[in-house]
Amino acid sequence: MEFPTFLYRCPGSHFGPPGTTYGTLDVAGEDALQAALEDGWHTSLPEACEAFLRKPEPVREPEPAADAPPTRDEMLEQANRIGLKVDRRWNDETLLNAIVAKMKEQTP
Repeated sequence: MEFPTFLYRCPGSHFGPPGTTYGTLDVAGEDALQAALEDGWHTSLPEACEAFLRKPEPVREPEPAADAPPTRDEMLEQANRIGLKVDRRWNDETLLNAIVAKMKEQTP
């Protein structure tokens, strides 16, 4: 490859093939080329567009509902705060009942 050369990445500030935009980066040597390729740049515009278009949408975890029951981690954290010794064999219902009972004991 001859230097300097351009690299491409989608999206960017230039209009590209229909439905895409792209950016360019001028690299002057092999070290800069390798670093840019590792950072998501491509040696051709078609490669950059293809990589962008096939990139999967990030998976978003659903937000827990405000009235959702506490998770096991939340219950274990609460048990630790109130000094409840937890048996790892307890299921979530038993753990929750033990937490409620312990909190009632501690309430004057």
